[in-house]
Amino acid sequence: MHRYFLIPVLSFFAFICLFVIYLQFINEDWKFLVPKEDLPVLCNDKADVALITHEADIIKDRSFNDKPDQLNKEQFHAVFMLPCEIEDRKFDINFNIEASLLSINKWFLDKSKIQEIVFDRNNNNKIDVTFIRVNKTMKWFDNKVSDNEIKIDISDKIKKILFDNKEKFNNFDKKKFIIFFEGWERRKYINYNVCGKSTYNGKIAIYYTASRFKKYIGNEIILKNNKRIFSCTQDDHLNDTSDLTFGDAEATILHEMLHSLGVPSKCSKNPDESGFHVVDNAEDILHKISGNEYLDFNNDDYYNHNINGCRDLKNSKYLVNK
Repeated sequence: MHRYFLIPVLSFFAFICLFVIYLQFINEDWKFLVPKEDLPVLCNDKADVALITHEADIIKDRSFNDKPDQLNKEQFHAVFMLPCEIEDRKFDINFNIEASLLSINKWFLDKSKIQEIVFDRNNNNKIDVTFIRVNKTMKWFDNKVSDNEIKIDISDKIKKILFDNKEKFNNFDKKKFIIFFEGWERRKYINYNVCGKSTYNGKIAIYYTASRFKKYIGNEIILKNNKRIFSCTQDDHLNDTSDLTFGDAEATILHEMLHSLGVPSKCSKNPDESGFHVVDNAEDILHKISGNEYLDFNNDDYYNHNINGCRDLKNSKYLVNK
């Protein structure tokens, strides 16, 4: 085929590919131009941020406030947070959140041989999950905040909402929080989503339960055997009841929770350039892309190490010996 024909054809297809990449991963605002269903009446992106409850949100056994604490000590409290218009997938009352957190503790005990994470529980010994819905749409969470398009991370908006409503929680100062947010963080990488965020040695870790688009989740590439859902992690999602599989979702959740506990330590032996991850084994839970095999490979960075004067996760008040 003549090169004078191939050159314009290939150039045209290259332009189309670049344009699609631009729309999908760089400038995503066009997606909000697609006609949408009418928003619920309580949604208001122009008003002050407020917590709301749709009539359909009021379901038996759902908790809208932190239940009385069973332990007077440091512990993680779980929160299920939804933007105003997002469908309630009932991850709290269907025990998906509890199943994933229990699988995390099962994995942690297996790897540490002696310890578990302390989770806030109610008087039925179930993990206490507080339901929060905000009067803001996902567009508000993802929107620019000034004319020069400086954007606040969605995670920072989530954190502020929690701090502004700290009166909903008992013993707030003793708690750290794992928030299951029914939305997404802005895409910063072409090849994968940001599925978790946390404040290093802070109070809040976030797991994004959704993505902009549905994907097929399952172990086999046979579409009829897989369920198609909005999920941030590539191959799985929150566990179903009594499923204690430690999958990509659980690895991401634990990864962010560990960051909130201040690990890896700045004096660890194998930090990456950022200092927030380890590089000695890609299957380490604190590798940049969370592994699911090791809790501190070779025990020389953040757990059960013998580095003098260096923080060791095993001494955290948020862990308990079994």
